[in-house]
This record gives sequence, C-alpha cells and structure tokens, in this order.
Amino acid sequence: MCALTTYEDYEPYLQNQNDEYLAEKPVAWARTSGRSGKPKWIPYTQRAMELIAAGNLTALILCAARRRGEVRIEPRDVMLHNTPARPYSSGWAIQSLATCTDFRFLPPLETSEAMSFGERIRVSFQMALHEGIDVMGSLSSVLVRIGDAFAENTQRLKFNPRLSKDAMHPVALVRMGRAWLTSRLQGRKAIKPRDLWKLKGMVVGGMDTSIYKEKLIDYWGVEPHESYGATEAPNMATQAWTRKGLYFLPDIAFYEFIPESEWARSRADPTYLPQTVLLNEVQVGRRYEVVITNFHGGPLLRYRMHDLVRVVADGEPKAGIRLPSIVFEARDKDLIDLASFSGPMDEKQIWTAVVRSGIPHEEWAARKEVIGGHPTLHLYIEPKGAIHEEEARQRLHEALKEVNPDYGDIETLLGFHPLRVTLLPPGSFMAYMKYKAAQGADLAHLKPPHMNAPDEVMEILLNQRDKGR
Repeated sequence: MCALTTYEDYEPYLQNQNDEYLAEKPVAWARTSGRSGKPKWIPYTQRAMELIAAGNLTALILCAARRRGEVRIEPRDVMLHNTPARPYSSGWAIQSLATCTDFRFLPPLETSEAMSFGERIRVSFQMALHEGIDVMGSLSSVLVRIGDAFAENTQRLKFNPRLSKDAMHPVALVRMGRAWLTSRLQGRKAIKPRDLWKLKGMVVGGMDTSIYKEKLIDYWGVEPHESYGATEAPNMATQAWTRKGLYFLPDIAFYEFIPESEWARSRADPTYLPQTVLLNEVQVGRRYEVVITNFHGGPLLRYRMHDLVRVVADGEPKAGIRLPSIVFEARDKDLIDLASFSGPMDEKQIWTAVVRSGIPHEEWAARKEVIGGHPTLHLYIEPKGAIHEEEARQRLHEALKEVNPDYGDIETLLGFHPLRVTLLPPGSFMAYMKYKAAQGADLAHLKPPHMNAPDEVMEILLNQRDKGR
C-alpha cells in the first residue's frame, strides 16, 4: 500500500525539526552526518529512546560475555566513550544509556559535550589512567588510530600523560609501571593499550571493523563486538556473544530487503520499483539493501537505507540462534563501476586492499575517473614514510585483484590498466580538515569521503597538498 521512500520524501516536514506533522511528539532530534553536505534530521519519541537505551545495554552485556547466559557487566563499571556527541545519534545513545545504568562515564557526560571530538578522546584516556576502563564504545578507526599512536610513542594524538593530573595519581603511576614492565617482558619497546587496561569488552561500529579486527585484538586485548545501526534506526542489529554475524533486533523497526538483482536494476533505471523480501525469505550468501519502517512513533515508512548487507548464515547452533545473520558490506551510493562484467567495487573492498597492500598510510580517497579515455580507479593515498608511486600502484593493484578477482580481468580483457595512484605528501588530509574546520564545518564533514568525493572536495584536498609543497 505504501511506496518505497527516501529522505527527500520527508525533508519538507522534518528538515526544520517541525513536529506538527508527527504522530507522536519527539523528545529528541538526531542528525545524520549528511554525506551530501546537507544533514538529515530524525525525531525520536520517548518510547524510541527507551528502546535505544535497551539496545545499547544489550550490546554491552553481549560484548563482555564469553558464554551463553554470562553477564559480566556490573554496577559502577567505567565506560569510556569517544563517539560524536549530541545531536548525533551516538550522543543520544550515550545519554539514553545513562538513564538506565549507573555506569561511570569517561569523560563525564556533564562536561564531555562542551569538548571537541579530539579533546574528548585525549581527556578520556588521561582520566582512564587513574579510573581504569571496564567497557568501551567507539568507532573502530578511532581505536586503531589510538593504538597506532601508542606504538608511535603517542605523538600523533598529543597524548602526554605528564601534563595530566590523572597521570600523576599513584594508581596511574602503578598502572603505567606495570604496562612498561609487561611490554619489556614481551620484548616490545612500545606500550599497547592492553598493557594499561584489561577490558571486559568493547562495542564498535564502522565497516572497517572486520578489516582491522586482528589489529584491534592485538592493541586492546579483546575481540571487538560489532553493532549495526543508523540515525534513522539506531541499534538495528548486534552480534551474539559468539561474535560472528549480526542479528536484527525485532523491536526497533520492521525490516524488508531488496535483493541485489532488484537494486541493481533500480540503480540502472530510477523509474523501476524494486521488489522486497522479508527476513524469513533472505538467502545465505546473497546481498540485500535494507528497508525499514519505524516503530514507536517514528515517521519513516518503507524507507530505503541504501545500506547493503550480506546474509552469512541462517543460524548459529553454538549460540542457540535460528535466525539469519548478516554483515554490513557497503553503501549502494558508494560503488565504483569500472566494467560491466567486473561488478561494482565498494568501500570495504578498496579499504581491505589498501590494508593488504601493506602500505602504512594516514588516509585515502578513491574515485572513478576517465583517464586516457578509459574508466579508471584513481586512488589518492597519503603514505606514512617514503614509497615510490609505481611501487604503491603495483602493490595496490595486486591487493585489489585478491579482493576482487574480476577487477584483474579488466586489464586482460580490455587492454588497459584500471588503476591510477596519486601519492599525497604528509599532512595533506590534516590540512584539508583544518581548512574545513576554519570554514565552520562540523565534525561529520571534516574528512573527505573515501568514495567518489565530488570535484570540489578533491580540489580543496589537492590545494592543501600543493600549499604544503
């Protein structure tokens, strides 16, 4: 009875946070990062906020569990959080969690929102030297960067314990002394976060979690627990205590799934109306676009998330679960088509190839460009350390062939090399972020997107590069 919808259908009613048209008055408005440069605003009712809190608590209990029925979360546990603050959904999630638990949050909620994102990260870990950490909620990329910073003597994040009164507390000094001794006994010069803190568990988000999983375990000493959600529907799915695939939570939204063949057809023909299947109709190994209808007074009906998930199993006997499990794979708007027979490349594939290439790097961005009359994957990467452009191109080319075997056929069948690599000098991405901050951009728009950044974004990035030369 209802057509599939996108945010454009709701924008006239929601963009100015007007509750006149809503079935139920909201208690909060959350904003998305607005990948197009324009944020989306989503209302949360009181009932929805209660479910957001329950979903977060569910994930925290499961992240610390090592077997069925085990609950290791305890009253007054210390939770470190370093995700974007309100009005982003992650900020509302932390606030909702505070209403149903007595966790000690680092940094304290009453002061954290006045801090910048970088300051919040720095202060939270300085306080953690004294307070300790029991559980953590963060983005995978942030935790990897912090682990890298420890390995680099923490210079990158300007984490200087000597300047913190928390670091001079006797408990902190003992903690650092034990960490130093542990690292030396294990033959390491650098202290890792796991030497300082013994976590019960950590909940992480971001499509890079599976890419950096082993690195996260090595740095932090626990296996990351993934959750999948969005501003439009927080806490949609989480892993079980076995930490395999993710399972949809049934009380957040009603779910439909557009099969890959259907969304591919609608992508080629915007007038085509794709068909959907339900959760009991999805098939293992297939990819689907997620469609949601909000519960609890939410406004979204048959809303296309543009998120692509893959069904990886139809159950998990060890955990006693008989439901399909999924992994998040890509955003359907972030695909790069180089040839019709090779299939589109997504952000996760390219990110995996960048990591597998073994090139230490700060950041990267990829675009489809026409070079020499041929469709080309142009990868802009800021390496850490010296490397020749041709060596980088060859290593990335081989890694891409491993990740997507069809990619390698382009050169063989069409007779041209599908990859162009541009090495950016040190500080290029940081200069871009400083430029955007000076222009008044908020946290969500400081970094250029990994995939298909528009010309104006790349022009700013490359201008910052040229100024640094």
